[in-house]
Amino acid sequence: MNLRLVNAEWLKLRRRRALFWWALVLSVGIVSVVYAILEILHLNNPAHYGPPGGVGGLQGSIIGLSLAGSVAAILVGTAAGTADVSTGVFRDLVATGRSRWALFFARVPGALLFFLPIITLGYLVIAAGSVGFAGSAPHAMSTAEAAKFVAPDFGLILRGYGWILLVTGFDLILALGLASLIGSRGTTIGVLLGWQFLAAPLLAQVSLLGGARQVLFSAAFDRLIPQALFTDQGAPVITHSIGVAVVVLLGWTAFALGAGGWRTATRDA
Repeated sequence: MNLRLVNAEWLKLRRRRALFWWALVLSVGIVSVVYAILEILHLNNPAHYGPPGGVGGLQGSIIGLSLAGSVAAILVGTAAGTADVSTGVFRDLVATGRSRWALFFARVPGALLFFLPIITLGYLVIAAGSVGFAGSAPHAMSTAEAAKFVAPDFGLILRGYGWILLVTGFDLILALGLASLIGSRGTTIGVLLGWQFLAAPLLAQVSLLGGARQVLFSAAFDRLIPQALFTDQGAPVITHSIGVAVVVLLGWTAFALGAGGWRTATRDA
């Protein structure tokens, strides 16, 4: 991997201030505001509202961060995948004699270097909130419900962080590959958001599809989430083995990178 190309891709994204700030708002701002609101409610009426931290707080905030962080990852991935073509510098890069495949694959680590610190900061917020805002539950709650307000241990926090990186990193790579294939950032964003938040959840509920639903990457993520972080909704509708879930994610990743790399290699300069 050419480190100069990777650094160039990172700089392209870093110079896009609007992209940086929107990614920061989605990954950090939203969870910070939610924790602040819940803490205010708890302080005003502790008998009715429990503390926003604890294991329960970590559960909810991880799901929220995975959704908002995925949107941020899609924004970053589509920007990285279409930047050279949309700014008109793709022809100049090809004219230097560099391999088109090398130009494409440099986008992946460049985009990850830009995005991972942002999503990590967002996770640090919810990890600190789940520990710092943990406390005792309202007296009316049962013992099982009260256990949700106990501070999570370090192992659970670390497993949750790994899952967040997996989900958002995958979405970024998928967006980057499809944006490179389609060549339009807006279209790619619309397709991915529509698929992830509308089409995939609906397909997951169609029992007539049977085992074919296992190719949905959203179901694979549900299988890989740490068991202690399941919400009150219970286990996912579609069951995988861990091996099948990993194969599904690797297959989608290979498809996105292969299709995006092929289009970059064959695109008219």
